[in-house]
Amino acid sequence: MTKKVQYLDNETGEVFFGKTVGVGKRFDPEKGYLFRNQAGGFSQFYDIPFPTDMSDIEIGRMTRLAKQMIERTNMLGYRGNGGIRPHTPQTIAKILNVEERQAYNFIKKMIDLGIMAKVKVESKFQTDIQYYVNPLYYASSNRIPLNLYLLFRLQLDDYIPSWARKLFLEQIEKK
Repeated sequence: MTKKVQYLDNETGEVFFGKTVGVGKRFDPEKGYLFRNQAGGFSQFYDIPFPTDMSDIEIGRMTRLAKQMIERTNMLGYRGNGGIRPHTPQTIAKILNVEERQAYNFIKKMIDLGIMAKVKVESKFQTDIQYYVNPLYYASSNRIPLNLYLLFRLQLDDYIPSWARKLFLEQIEKK
């Protein structure tokens, strides 16, 4: 499907520029149906292996948790109580259908392996613990923001070009 765009001179009404623009369509006979293009989700990269110390069961659990990432942040969280809330070990235990002790052990192992990071966020009224997922393994966006780079810098530096690392460092110096 195409759309014709014309630009008119307000005083004369004369068309001074026109173009035809392709408009995406939900179904293309050659490409198929555009499925859930507005829905949240995550990407994985076939050329980045999981750590060897991570079992298939743990990979499955992390995949289940990755569905709980807040888009563009990689934070494990949910929408509720008037905003976005971080998942806790208790809510993670419910998602994974395990006991709290098992959830704590799982989270600790994922942090030790560099799959997850734990961040303490303090405000005037409360202190929250937030868990972030390494975008090398599960990415909720096609971009890596500065905070994720800083959390997972040791793992990401092998995959990010030097010019991008330099730009991240310049951002840090400006703050």
